[in-house]
Amino acid sequence: MKLTVLGNNGPFPAAGGACSGYLLQSAMANILIDCGNGTLANLQKIVSIDKLDAVVLTHLHSDHVSDIHIMKYAIEIKRRRGIFDKLLKVYAPAEPAEEFNRLVAKDAFILEAVSDDTKLDIGDTKLSFARMKHPFMDFAVCAENRGKKFVFSGDTSWTDDIVEFGRGADLLMLDAGLLEKDFTEGAVHMTGAQCGKAAAQAGAKRLLLTHFWPDYDIKDLLAEASAYFSGAEAAVIMKEYEI
Repeated sequence: MKLTVLGNNGPFPAAGGACSGYLLQSAMANILIDCGNGTLANLQKIVSIDKLDAVVLTHLHSDHVSDIHIMKYAIEIKRRRGIFDKLLKVYAPAEPAEEFNRLVAKDAFILEAVSDDTKLDIGDTKLSFARMKHPFMDFAVCAENRGKKFVFSGDTSWTDDIVEFGRGADLLMLDAGLLEKDFTEGAVHMTGAQCGKAAAQAGAKRLLLTHFWPDYDIKDLLAEASAYFSGAEAAVIMKEYEI
C-alpha cells in the first residue's frame, strides 16, 4: 500500500495548506480517507475522481468533509454529461444525523454508515473501524493488505482503544493536534507526546503525526513524540509513504 498526504492541518488550513485528506492506494484500490478543505485539488494531481473506489470519512467535522460537498457537484455534472456513470461509495459515521444526511446525494454517492462492526473489502484492501473519543462520532480506520497494516486515528483525545486498534501497525498515523503546553482536561485532540506514547505501547513500526494546528512549529510536535517513539515522522502534503 501507499499513502499520499493531501492535507495535514486542522481545524483550519495554514496559508497554502489543506485540512485532513489522505489517498490510500494499493494494486487494486484507490481509497480517499477524509476530504477536508483543499484536498480535492490535491487529489486530482494524482488520480481523477472517477478512479476512486471509495471515500471513508472518519467523522463529520467540516475540516474533514468540506470538499466532499464540492466533489458531489463534480460527480453529478460529469454523470449528466456522460463523462462517467458510476456512483461513488461513501462510508461515514451516522451521527450527527444532520451532518450525515447532508451527504445524501442519489446522483453522486452510495452512502453507507459505519460502526465498530463494519468490515469492508475495497478491491484487495480490507478495512475495519474502531470508535475513538471525540465530540463528533469518530472512527479510526485500519487498512490491511498483503500482510501490511495501516491505522489512522481520525480525531481523538487519548484513549487506550487507539493503542489496541493500532497494535503492530506498519504505519500508525495519529492526531497530533496539541502541544503539551496547550493540553487541558477535556482536550479533544492528542498531544505530540501522547502520540509517541501510543505508538510505543502499540508496538507500531512507524509513527506519522498529522492534523497540525497551523500556528505550531511541527518540530516541537516531533520532539514531543520522539521522546517516546524513535523516528516519529510528520505528515507532509503530497509526500508518499510506503506501507
